[in-house]
Amino acid sequence: MTTTMINNNNDNSSYAERCASFGSNANSFLLKHQDKSFIEKMIEEQVELLEGNRDLYNRIDNNMKNGVFDPFFIREHGEIYTWRETFFSKNFPNGFWYTVDFNNEELPFDPEDDACITIPYQITRHFDRGMALASAKVHTDLTWLKQQVYFEKNELLSDEALDKYMWEDMTRNIGCEAYRGLEFG
Repeated sequence: MTTTMINNNNDNSSYAERCASFGSNANSFLLKHQDKSFIEKMIEEQVELLEGNRDLYNRIDNNMKNGVFDPFFIREHGEIYTWRETFFSKNFPNGFWYTVDFNNEELPFDPEDDACITIPYQITRHFDRGMALASAKVHTDLTWLKQQVYFEKNELLSDEALDKYMWEDMTRNIGCEAYRGLEFG
């Protein structure tokens, strides 16, 4: 009698697909354990950058989620973008997150290269999820999951976010010397 082993892994899926699937499942678990008070505190910190104006924060946040740039709020977009970059690097340092390349699986994850096509996309289009993942409170036996956070990357939308919201890129790309030397706050 021959015993046939059944492989529960989907042999038809690629390595990138399996990594993304694991990451999505881990993220779903973490999102179930988000700390809403932590998230509200992070939102309040951003609101304070805008002199306590919650309506303006909501406008800037919606602009970033939808890829809209409002030239009347150049400084405000830049301040929120910079704050979010700092938040991301503090809460998701190299080695605590990853992404996958579905187009070229032979290239390993490189935080230096992948950061520039992942982080701008995440801190503009999906920042609510980033805050929720950072806030997750899990049992100490499961804290390793917080070092396996999966973020999708999008080169086109990351480049767009850099052009619209990153202060140095913004002023360089519009080529306007009048904006150089301005300071936030």
